[in-house]
Amino acid sequence: MWWSLSVQAIRSQYRRTYLGPWWITVQQVIFVVGLSLLFGTLLNQDKQTFIPYVTIGFIAFSWMTSMMTGGANSIISSGPTIKTSPGPLSLPALRNFAMATIQFLHSAVVIVVVMIIFQVPVGWPIVLAPLGLLVITVNGIALGLWLGPLAARYRDVGPIVVSLSSVLFFFTPIFWTTDDLSRQQIAWLAGWNPFAYLLEFFRSPLLDQWPTVAVCLGTAGITVANVLGGVLHFSRTRERLAYWL
Repeated sequence: MWWSLSVQAIRSQYRRTYLGPWWITVQQVIFVVGLSLLFGTLLNQDKQTFIPYVTIGFIAFSWMTSMMTGGANSIISSGPTIKTSPGPLSLPALRNFAMATIQFLHSAVVIVVVMIIFQVPVGWPIVLAPLGLLVITVNGIALGLWLGPLAARYRDVGPIVVSLSSVLFFFTPIFWTTDDLSRQQIAWLAGWNPFAYLLEFFRSPLLDQWPTVAVCLGTAGITVANVLGGVLHFSRTRERLAYWL
């Protein structure tokens, strides 16, 4: 049900356009090319390695922030359905995850093309790439389970999440690399940022690098905390959701 609703919503969003949902891919290409040329020139980076780095980072970050901002609005936007129609109350969180993932799958074409064009080596670390996708998926669903009810109860949460997602763009290693920073700088810029751990865990294998121990431990801790928070908060608030809408 939630997957069918997501596909229908994506089709409605791009109805009467020539490219349809493939506009998602075109938009990602424009952003990636712009960011790579701008920051690659400013930071004097090697285009051969920097463009794949930025491409994977930007597309994965867009996927995660889409699930975060959509998760905050998932219960509120589904208010009429929740109040009038019986059904699983987890449907809004799953629908939000599916919409963000469909958009990500269109954008993932750009990642494949860039890796081929710039001849990114493929080694044993690539076996962790499916695990990275699974980790982001689990965190995205869990995030919607606790953030949606929280934003429905406290309406200020939604605007805060949108503002926070804009700030996180600069504090996540998308167009800057941790190799150019000291440990203190890394801790101050990204040590507190959950998206930085999830992004590095997903991106490193695609660039033929093993994730560091710190990234693995941080990713595991964030996932466990997020899943527990989602299950516990949703189970405690699900009976009151209709009264908050």
